Amino acid sequence: MSPLERLLLEAVPTRPDPAPPRGPWSEEQQNEHWAQLCEAVGTPGAPRPARPEPAAA
Repeated sequence: MSPLERLLLEAVPTRPDPAPPRGPWSEEQQNEHWAQLCEAVGTPGAPRPARPEPAAA
């Protein structure tokens, strides 16, 4: 078998199917992700930052 024939027999990689579209994360998913981030950086149990209240007009 020639080198060209061996090359032609190799599997050609293909692009994977795109991930299904995802909506906004639930509060539970956000909390779980925050806990994983805190664990990864060595600050388990750190409180999640809160969004500031919108200023009254």
